[in-house]
Amino acid sequence: MHRYFFLLTAACILALTGCRTPQTVKDAWKGTRSYYYEYLNTPARLNLDDKGNVQDYEAALGMAISDFDVQLQELERALQNSDLSPDAEWVATMTSRFPWLSGVALADNEGIPRAKIPPNFPKPFEIGSLLEVDPKQQLKDLRSFVQNDPLGPEIYIGNPVYAGADFRGVITVHFDPRTLLARTGDAAQVVIAGPDGILWPGIYDPAAIPIAGVDWAERVKSDISGIERNDLGAFYWICRYIGNLPLIYAIRIQGEFPLQEENLRGLAEANALAIGPVDLSRLVPPPDAEMPGRTQEAAQTPETLDPGTPPAEISPDGHNSPLADPVPSGEDSRQGGTPLLE
Repeated sequence: MHRYFFLLTAACILALTGCRTPQTVKDAWKGTRSYYYEYLNTPARLNLDDKGNVQDYEAALGMAISDFDVQLQELERALQNSDLSPDAEWVATMTSRFPWLSGVALADNEGIPRAKIPPNFPKPFEIGSLLEVDPKQQLKDLRSFVQNDPLGPEIYIGNPVYAGADFRGVITVHFDPRTLLARTGDAAQVVIAGPDGILWPGIYDPAAIPIAGVDWAERVKSDISGIERNDLGAFYWICRYIGNLPLIYAIRIQGEFPLQEENLRGLAEANALAIGPVDLSRLVPPPDAEMPGRTQEAAQTPETLDPGTPPAEISPDGHNSPLADPVPSGEDSRQGGTPLLE
């Protein structure tokens, strides 16, 4: 009796649903195929108008500063991957890839330049801060600082070189942030600050914007972004580190501030100090300190990678440089296998 009742119930269900028994599975599959890509495996679609949860002013700052910041990140990677004994070709490659650099230098563990280009730079070459170990960093992390000068700020980035625990020196590049801003981003609208104050005020009067009244060395200990206000309006800012140096990027989001359009002339002045691509055929590493015929007086003089030296003295592999020595077993051996300094 129960068997007949079950069969009758099943027949009623099939009749009510309109399913034909021989094609039930096939029809059901065909009916669901159209829903597979709609609900289960949705094809990716790129929505260029969707900013997610990003505020308009956050997106505006990102767009204004993105090219500038990308260049800094690439410079950091290039330095981190640099050989321990950079040769003429390495210097030429760096200046070609980053033509906005002001200079390249190889300094010993006392900060004395063993080689540098350009040989005569109008701003003082003082890299003492790159010799100091930041307790918040690993020994071989990049180190950075800002040198304030009447001609404009200069950012130094150094890659410290160690032989085991023995500090040998530092591979250094330096640049004026205004030079890079002139080639990337919206320099007029962006403000850049460092731990000691404003590095670039944009088109604004630096004394009038709220970014100027902040102790950034302390501020970034607790926050990586925020809004600074004064009676005239507000700026949104974010912090990013280059080495151990916090850089503040900021953009106006509210109010009106006094303008100083003459600030923009500083971009051209800073750009004039960029070394640009260095011709490898005219780039000569310094002669070895122990080479025959070299006088004691010459040995005591800081060397320069002088682009004006006649091509006949070229040594592109850098093997005649005082910066190249064999690496003792167990010591630092990045890429080239030779330490920067004795």
